[in-house]
Amino acid sequence: MNWKKLLCAGLSGALLIGAMAGCSTADPQPTPAADDIAYQATGLARDTVLFTVDGRDVTADQYLYWLLTSISEAKSAGYLADDEAWEETIEDQPTNDYLKNKALEISKLYAVVANHAEEQGANVTEEQRAEAEEQLEQVGAMYEQYYGLTTQEWLDQQCISREGYLSLNDAYYQVQNLQTSMEEAGELTPTDEDIQNMIDAEGIYNCKHILIAFPAHDDGSDVTDEEKAATKAEADALYQEITAAADPIAAFDAAMNEKSDDGRDETSGELLKPEGYTFLASGALLDGSSSLVSEFVTAGTALAVDEISAPVATDYGYHILLRQNADNEDTRAAYSNYAMNQMLDQWTADAKVETTDAYDKLDPKAFYDFMMNMVMEWQEQKQAEAEAQASESPAAETESPAPETETPAAEPTASPAA
Repeated sequence: MNWKKLLCAGLSGALLIGAMAGCSTADPQPTPAADDIAYQATGLARDTVLFTVDGRDVTADQYLYWLLTSISEAKSAGYLADDEAWEETIEDQPTNDYLKNKALEISKLYAVVANHAEEQGANVTEEQRAEAEEQLEQVGAMYEQYYGLTTQEWLDQQCISREGYLSLNDAYYQVQNLQTSMEEAGELTPTDEDIQNMIDAEGIYNCKHILIAFPAHDDGSDVTDEEKAATKAEADALYQEITAAADPIAAFDAAMNEKSDDGRDETSGELLKPEGYTFLASGALLDGSSSLVSEFVTAGTALAVDEISAPVATDYGYHILLRQNADNEDTRAAYSNYAMNQMLDQWTADAKVETTDAYDKLDPKAFYDFMMNMVMEWQEQKQAEAEAQASESPAAETESPAPETETPAAEPTASPAA
C-alpha cells in the first residue's frame, strides 16, 4: 500500500485524496498579462498572497488549481447541481466555505512540506525538476494528440501557470527526499511495538489460502450446479482432514502447496504467493497492486490469528483460509511510508494559517462559472475551426474525424509526477 500523502498533484482524495497544494518556485508576476486566465477569472494577479502557512506565502497561482479541484470533486459527489445548490451546505458548512477550506487544507499540506524540506535541506534536485518537465511535455503531447489542446491551453483550463504546475511536483520530490534522508538516519526504523501499533491502527491482515477452483470450460460456459456441489464437497473433505490433523497449521501448509489452484509458476509449479496476502479491511492489498474479492476479505478478517476457516465460496471456487500474524516483510516494508504520513498529518495539524482580505473575498462560484464558460467558448471555437477546415478540404469526406475536445476545466488530471 502506498501511504504517502504527497505523491501527485490533482489527487482527488488522499491527501492525497491523494491532494496537497504546492508552494511555487515561480518568480512573481507584478503585472498580469491581459490573457492571464487567473486574472480574468478572479481579478487577482497570480502572485497575490491569499494566506500564509507558518509564515510561508501561498499565492493565487498555487491555490486556484486546488479550488477548481475541490469544486470538481463536490460536483462528482452530487453537489452543486444547480445555482440554488451553491446556497446550501456541504457537510454542515456553507458551500463556499466548504470548497475554500478544502482547497486551503490541500494548499496547507504542500506549504508545510516545502517548509520542512527547506529546513532539512531536502530540496528538489535539478534532475528531479528535469524529470517533471519531461513528463509535463509528454502529458501535453497526449492532450494535443487526442484533444487538440496545446499544453498552455490545457494549463489554462486548470487555471495554473506552467511553473506553478511544475511546482506541484516539488512536494512529491520533497517528501521523497525527506523520507530518504530520515531512513538513512535511522529515524524511520520501527520497533516491534511500532509495527503492532500500525497493524492495529490501520487494520492490516494476512491470510494464506487453499483454492479448490471450479472447473474451467473451454467453450466459456458457466459452471453447473453439479460442478459447484462437487467442488464444495472436495473443499469440505479437505477442511475436515486439515482440522483433524495433530498439527492443523502444518497440515494446511502441506495441502496448500500440493492442492491449491491459486497461481503457480509455469516452470517450477510452485505457488506464487505461498506466504499469503497482506491486506486492509477494505480488501486492498498492502502494496496497492490490487484488491481481494469481498468474500475472501469478510472471512479472513473474521478469523483469529492461526485460525482456519471453513470453505468460503467465491466466483473462483472454494477457499480455505488461514489467518497469520500480519507482522511480516510486506508490513515492515510499508512502515516508512506510514510513519511519513503520520508526520505529515502532525505537521499539518500544528501549522498556523493566516488568511488575507483577497482570500476572504474570493467567490468560488463566480470563479467556477468563468472557467466553465471559458471551456465552452474554447470548444465552440475549436468546433468552428474544425468545420471550416473540413469544408475547405476536398478530401474532407475521407479524413479522420476531429478529436474530441471536451475537457472540463473542473476535472484536473494527475500531475506528471504521479
